[in-house]
Amino acid sequence: MTLYEIDAAILSCTDQETGEIIDGAALDALQMEREKKLEGVALWVKDLRAEAAAIENEVKALQARKKSAENKAERLKAWLAGALDGEILKTSKVMVSYTHNSRLAVTDEQSVVNYIESHYTEPEELLRYQLPEIRKDAVKAELKKGIQIPGACIEATESVVIK
Repeated sequence: MTLYEIDAAILSCTDQETGEIIDGAALDALQMEREKKLEGVALWVKDLRAEAAAIENEVKALQARKKSAENKAERLKAWLAGALDGEILKTSKVMVSYTHNSRLAVTDEQSVVNYIESHYTEPEELLRYQLPEIRKDAVKAELKKGIQIPGACIEATESVVIK
């Protein structure tokens, strides 16, 4: 029996006009069945949360192992580059060669920004402007102090707690 069916059966145990209980024994049994069903769902929620926490812990452990393997690979790659000293290594199983790349090094960020803003008509092509982010915890604290901030208010919410 679904929870919807149980609720409908509970309603049928009472007289709709007077509110008088027609079948007390059936009503008690239905309420017990309803409670069991709700308890089962709540326990399922707890199990799912425990499973999610276990998965999260495993993800963290795997991320740590991944990072360790990546770091070790980078150290070995640097050691190999030092040992080869520019030489190319080519065997039937592996080939180690070199590529020449370039990258931008910014030594004084503010000087670059100032130059771009003063010398380019459309600095957005070279700069990315970001909108300010509201620190909600700090704004909430100000509102609790009684300070009025237009566009912000504290809303009462309700959430289900399952322990």
